[in-house]
Amino acid sequence: MNPDDFAEDRLAGVLSTLRVVDVAPARAGQIEERCRAALARGTTGRASRPPAARGAWRRVLEPALVAAVSAAFLLEVVGRALSLEGF
Repeated sequence: MNPDDFAEDRLAGVLSTLRVVDVAPARAGQIEERCRAALARGTTGRASRPPAARGAWRRVLEPALVAAVSAAFLLEVVGRALSLEGF
């Protein structure tokens, strides 16, 4: 028996003391109807603007900044790897 077995046995003991709670069938039906209506509408809860409506920062500068930082990180990793190899 390893420590993981003891932890699992202890967890099983704690879980067995919990009582089972279930949602009422009427409430489950209401939740299901609301979910189906939201899916039918195609809404996700917040309105998102199309890419054309976003500003220049979001369309051009943000991807350029992310690419520059990623390239700098990659160059640093490659440089450190080469220095470890003696180049």
